[in-house]
Parts: sequence; C-alpha cells; structure tokens
Amino acid sequence: MSPLAEFWEARDIWRDPLLASVMAGALLGFLGVYVVLRRTVFVSAALTQLSTLGLIVALLVEERLGVEHEHAGVQLLVALAFSVGGALLLGTAGIGRRLPGETGVGLAYVLAGALVVLGANRLLHVAHDFNSMVFGNAVAVPLGDLLVLAAATLACAAIHTIWQKELVFVSFDRETAEAMGLRAPLWNGILYFTIGLAIPVSARALGALPAFAFLTIPAAAALLLVGRLRPAFALATALGALAAAGGYVLSWRWQIPTGATMVTLAGVLVLPGAVAAWLRR
Repeated sequence: MSPLAEFWEARDIWRDPLLASVMAGALLGFLGVYVVLRRTVFVSAALTQLSTLGLIVALLVEERLGVEHEHAGVQLLVALAFSVGGALLLGTAGIGRRLPGETGVGLAYVLAGALVVLGANRLLHVAHDFNSMVFGNAVAVPLGDLLVLAAATLACAAIHTIWQKELVFVSFDRETAEAMGLRAPLWNGILYFTIGLAIPVSARALGALPAFAFLTIPAAAALLLVGRLRPAFALATALGALAAAGGYVLSWRWQIPTGATMVTLAGVLVLPGAVAAWLRR
C-alpha cells in the first residue's frame, strides 16, 4: 500500500486533529497581522502564560478538593478566563505616561511565569502527562476541543467582520480615530479579547509553540509579500492554514514532532517574501 493510501485509510484518526490544526492556523494567522503591525508580539507569550496559570489554578483546586477525575472542560474555562481577563486588562488599561504600554505586557508575562513555576511545584498528583495537558498535542485532538475551537473561531470571525473598520482604524491610526470620536480603549479591548480567546483553545489543540508561532510567522510572510492591509489579512490566514495542515501531514508521514514541523514549515513559507523584499531593495 502506498504512503498516500495508508494516510487515507487512517482518516478516522487524523480527521479531527487536522481540521483543528487548519482552524487554529487560519485564526492565529489572521490575528497575527494585528500583532505584528502593532508590535505586540510579546502579548501572545504573556497571554499563553496567563492561560497556563489558569490551568494550574484549576488543577490545584481540583487536587485540594480531592477530585479524582479530570474535568477538561472546567480547566479550559478557567484558562480562558485568565487569558481573556488578562487580554482585556492589557488592551484597556495603560501603565501611565511614565512607562510605555509594553511594560504591562512584560509584567504580566514574568509574573504569570513565576506563578506557573510555583503552582506547578505544588501539584502532587496529576492523572496524565502534565506537559501534554499544558502544551497540547496536535496528534490527538478530542472532539470537544475541536468544537470549542470552532466556536471560538466563529466568534472571532464574527467580531472582525462586523467591526472590521473600527478595529483597523484604531489599531493603525489611533490619533485620527480618537479625533473622530472612536473610543480607542474599547476597541483595543475588543481586539485583545479575540486574541485572548484564540490563544488558549489553539494552544490546547496544537501546543504553545505552534500557537505563538502562528501569531507571528504567517503574518510576517504575508506582509513581506503584499503591501496592502486587506490582502495581507487574507494571505496570512491562508499561510497559517497551509503551514498547519502541511506540517501535520509531514509529521505523520515522517513520524516527527507535529508542532515543531508546523513551525518549521511556517518558517519556510517566509522565504518567498524575504526574497521578494530583498529584490525590491
């Protein structure tokens, strides 16, 4: 039997994980255009730490209460609450005139990271591989996680479709937007809300490394290739989906780590844009 035929025969195994990979790659690729152009790449790292902290808090509470069986849905809800709550705070609250806004992102990252280390050290009994639970496993995505990811993707798509003009205007021309009466903190909060919503569900399905990578690499590749904003969003979405799907298939074929393969393929997709930018210079 040929490798392609063997792959197709196993479709009941890879169908849901591959679909989750495509959705997460496309969603994060789209949002990554905002992240890259706003120079807030570190936000994704901070929100990933916050969602991990929420997961550890849920585990510690379950352990303290003597819960014997894991409740993945509750854990994901707590992780979402931490990530979305942190995103809203980072998007709407400033540090002040003395310090730049990135200071808040840095504080959230280092403090959440420290609390993650302390909390993980307090976990005494975990019924499964903690690293797999925190960082995800793209090889096997449960149907429940796929449905949650689909719901989050639809919610983000609806928000960015309905309020695209306001989100783009405030993100890339804040002073003019405020002069025209738009409330920048409100729209920043909505944008960060979608990012905070996307990261935990994507990281749970794919892993932290691909989630962070897809918020930066596909957008960077798209922005190197096209100069206009609307085509950049479309191309970043397509490249994110392509890198996720292609990385999954290659990892299956060659029996290598899935997340790392996705990230590597995404990096390869940057090369055409880098060459084009070099030729333009």
